[in-house]
Order: sequence, then structure tokens, then C-alpha cells
Amino acid sequence: MKISRPKIIMCALFLGLVVLVRFAMRDMNLNVDLLRESIMKMPGVVMENIQMSRVISGDTWRVKVPVLEQEGNSVNMRSIDIRRYASSDRGEWYFFGREGTYDYEQKAAKISGLLGTIDDGVRVWNLESKKLDWQDSQDNFTFPEGLTVYDDEFLVRAPLASMDRRGVILLEQGGVIQWARPLER
Repeated sequence: MKISRPKIIMCALFLGLVVLVRFAMRDMNLNVDLLRESIMKMPGVVMENIQMSRVISGDTWRVKVPVLEQEGNSVNMRSIDIRRYASSDRGEWYFFGREGTYDYEQKAAKISGLLGTIDDGVRVWNLESKKLDWQDSQDNFTFPEGLTVYDDEFLVRAPLASMDRRGVILLEQGGVIQWARPLER
């Protein structure tokens, strides 16, 4: 019995369709969180236009990163945009970092080239630092390479500083305060 060529082609197409449907059905049952976690752990994965939001102690933190690259147990980021919207009248924070790294195992972030503003509801302070360190287990941000905070009246510089989530800044090795406004006569 000889099988004609059109029948062989039809059988191959039917078999291909069955395999395609089988894989599609398997993919529909994927756990989305498991898939996302697997993708995040793949080396060399580059993601673009990532936006994250998290509520911590009633405050909403939003992070936008245009480029994120997975590298082992860490993620490298560029142009990090961080905003904190306070739940009370404690104002809003805005930080921009030139680049940064987040380590999954240590649950820690390092951001370099930091610029920002802190609006406490009364004043708006500008903030600059070469480096910001943050760890999930701690309740503060550390500026190991110095911190400059200023507005139109004051300028504060410190070689080492930390700031808690309420915005209280601790000058750990002292600092210099300049009053920029002239004395009234």
C-alpha cells in the first residue's frame, strides 16, 4: 500500500498541530510568579521600563527603572527614579540615582550619583551624595561617601551620614553648616 504525498503532509501537519496544542495547554497552566522568579534569576536578562510600588509603614514607595540587567544574584540598574509619598503630612521624597545594584541574597541596594529633594511639608531640601546604601533589615539609609543637604538658607555637608525613614538625618562624623542668608540689619 502506497501512501500519497498529500496524505503524508496532512498527517505531519496534524501531528504538528497536536504537539502545538499540547505545549499551549501546558503553558496555560504555568504559575506566573514562578515564571517571573525564573526569569529574574536567568543571567544576562535585560528588562526595560520596570515600575514597582510598595507600601512600607503606610508610605507608598514607587521605583521606576528604564533598564535592569540580571547578573548572578544581583541586578544592575541605570537611571533610578524613587519617590516616597507619605501617608501623613510628612511630605514627599524624590531621589534620582545615576546607577545602582540590588543584591537578592543580602536584600541590599547601592545607588551612586544620587540627587534628590525632601519635602517635609514646611521646607523643600535638596540632597546630593556620591553613594547611598540601603539594607532591608535596617531602618535607615547610609551615605558612606558624604552627604550635602541644602535649601535657599542653609547648606549642610557631612563626610558620613545616615537618614531614617522619617527623614531624620544623623551626621555621624560631624559636619559643616553654612547659613547662606545675610543677616538682617
